[in-house]
Amino acid sequence: MRASFVLSGVAAGIRRNATMTIALILNTAIALGFVGAAILANTEITRFRTTYEDKLNVQVYLCTSLAYNQQESEREVLLKDHKPAPTPTCSKDQKTTKAQSAAVAALLKKDPRVASSYYISEQKALEIGKAQLPDSAPYLHLGTFPASYSVKLKDIKKDYASFAASYDQVPGVDKVNNQIATINALLSLIDSARWFSIVIALVVLAASILLIGNTIQVAANQRRNETSIMRLVGASRWMTELPFMLEAVIAAAVGGLISIGFIALGKYILLDQVLGSQTAKGVIPNLGANDILLAGGAGLIVGVALSALTALVTLRTYVRL
Repeated sequence: MRASFVLSGVAAGIRRNATMTIALILNTAIALGFVGAAILANTEITRFRTTYEDKLNVQVYLCTSLAYNQQESEREVLLKDHKPAPTPTCSKDQKTTKAQSAAVAALLKKDPRVASSYYISEQKALEIGKAQLPDSAPYLHLGTFPASYSVKLKDIKKDYASFAASYDQVPGVDKVNNQIATINALLSLIDSARWFSIVIALVVLAASILLIGNTIQVAANQRRNETSIMRLVGASRWMTELPFMLEAVIAAAVGGLISIGFIALGKYILLDQVLGSQTAKGVIPNLGANDILLAGGAGLIVGVALSALTALVTLRTYVRL
C-alpha cells in the first residue's frame, strides 16, 4: 500500500474528527507539560544539592554585649513551658573574651568532626553583611554582626546535630547555626512542586488515554466501510490499523511540541521573573534551553509511545478491522 494513500487516510481522519483531535492535542500538551515540569524540578533539586551540600559551613557565633539578654529571654520562655533550659554561655553586657575565643579555636582544632575552620572578626562580618545587603549598608555598623568561626564539617548531615549540641554549651559561644535548614526547606518546596506535577501529569495522561481510545473508536466506526474494502482487496490488518495509529501519534507529537512551549513559559515566569534576582546572583541554579529541550523531548517521546500503544490496544481490543 502506498504511503500517499495511508497519509491521505490520516488527513481525512483528522479532518472528520477535528474537534476531538484538537481536544486530544491540548490534553496531551497539558499532561506532557506537567511531565516536563516534574523533570525540570528534579534537575533543579539535583543541582541545588550539588551546589550547596558540599559548601555549607556551620557558623559558631560568639557572644555580643546583647547576647546574654537574648539567652535569658529564651531561658525564661523554656522554664515557663516546663522545658529544660540551658545555662547562659554569655556574660551580661560583655562580648566573648580573647581567652574564650582562643579556647573555642582550640576545641575546633582538635575536634575530629571538623575538616577546617577559620575566624571571622566583627569587622569582616560587617564587610560581608554590607556586600550581601547593599540596601541596608548605610544602617549597618561595627557590632551589628557578631564575630564567629566558620566551620566545615567532614559530614554535615551526620555530625551537625552532635556538633551543635556540644558547642552550644561552650562559654563564649552564643549559638551554633547553619543554612542547611533553609536549604532543606527550599528543596522541600521544589520537591512538593515536583510531586504535584507528577500527580497532575498522571491524571491528565489518564484522561488523554481515554480520549485517544474514544477518538480511535469513533474514527474506526466512521470508516468501517473503507477498511472492510481494504481487507477484501488484500490489505493486512496492520495496514488498516496504521492510519488510526498515525492520527494518534501525530496528535500526541503536536501536543508534545506545544508542551515544550508551556515548559519554557513556566521556567521564564518562575526562574527568570519571580526568582530572577536569586538566579542572577547564583543563589538558585538556573535552567537553560538544553534543560527545557531535554525535559520536553523526554515528555514528547513518552507521549508518542503512549499514544501509539493506546491506539494499538484499542484497535485490537475494541475495534475489529
